[in-house]
Amino acid sequence: MLVKRPRGFTLVELLVVIAIIGVMVGLLLPAVQAAREAARRMQCGNNLKQLGLAMHNYADAFKRFPAMGYRGWTSCSDPTAPGLGINANSAYGWVVAVLPYIEETARYDAFMGMARPAGRGLPVCWALSDGDATRNAWIQQNWRGDLATLNCPSDSPPGDRQWSPALLSYKVSVGDDYHQNHFLPCQSNRDNRGIFQINRWLKLSAVTDGLSNTVMLGETVGSGQPDEVLGGVALTMQAWNPAACLARIDPTNRRKITAPVRHSGRGLTIMAWDGRPYYAAFATLLPPNGPTCHWGGVDGNEHMGTASSRHPGGCQVTMADGSVHFVTQSIDTGNLATNDVATPSGRSPFGVWGALGSKDGGEVAALPNQ
Repeated sequence: MLVKRPRGFTLVELLVVIAIIGVMVGLLLPAVQAAREAARRMQCGNNLKQLGLAMHNYADAFKRFPAMGYRGWTSCSDPTAPGLGINANSAYGWVVAVLPYIEETARYDAFMGMARPAGRGLPVCWALSDGDATRNAWIQQNWRGDLATLNCPSDSPPGDRQWSPALLSYKVSVGDDYHQNHFLPCQSNRDNRGIFQINRWLKLSAVTDGLSNTVMLGETVGSGQPDEVLGGVALTMQAWNPAACLARIDPTNRRKITAPVRHSGRGLTIMAWDGRPYYAAFATLLPPNGPTCHWGGVDGNEHMGTASSRHPGGCQVTMADGSVHFVTQSIDTGNLATNDVATPSGRSPFGVWGALGSKDGGEVAALPNQ
């Protein structure tokens, strides 16, 4: 009597099934990735919304927006006056000021307990440790550590964090300004045309173009190689027009910028507590996702950084009224060959993007329909 054995799959049939599964995975993977990015973008927008609300809660309490950064100098004639930090050159950023309004009151209280005159003075913004055991324990507990509200999940952390106690994906706007965005107001005849500047606390009434028509916050990419357009920085860009920064894009590879470029450890998002423009702010000159340029070879000079993100086609911004919008990288930027604006007010030459950055330019500009 013959017993029929169960018939198995042939090798060809198995390969066909594997091929079909591979095709299905290939078809589904982009949809899965798109869904994940949509979720990351939504979280990023929620963070921007929370930071916008924090700005307004601060303004409700103090009747002004926070300064972009605080150097602790009492006057321009006394640059050695003691401030919050170990030395007068430390500029502590707007993030420190809004910590109580993003549910980080304990951290803020720890900062203020260490700040002068109550304490020994805050560490420098890039401090990861200290030779003094007590102070080092304080740094490890309070100064170091990333906050989810300050970081966009679409952007990966930078690979080199040798000067990075805490990350910051979101920056404040200095407006359509490159010439003067790191000095104290009394050190220059110019004020930033945007809402934020070192040691300047702006009243909401000063935003005469309208809170819904003025950019307050935006995203910035921090990951990527030092010579990449997204995340990289072209150094020694000593010209006042944005077109000179665009010219630093490598013509043979449009994703790259030409040397000299930033150090691998000087990424744009590495210092949440620093109030200098390089780490705390962006300008509405170059279009979103465009290149970033810096005047000198370090991170303390004029900074032509733009808003950027890993979201396809543009980035998100928070307007001064607290609303969050997506700005496409094709937004009108006017005449980029023009030098940055030399007057404190007046119509921006840098199109809709420049007009949205200026707080009192007198332009009738609104975000384009998305």
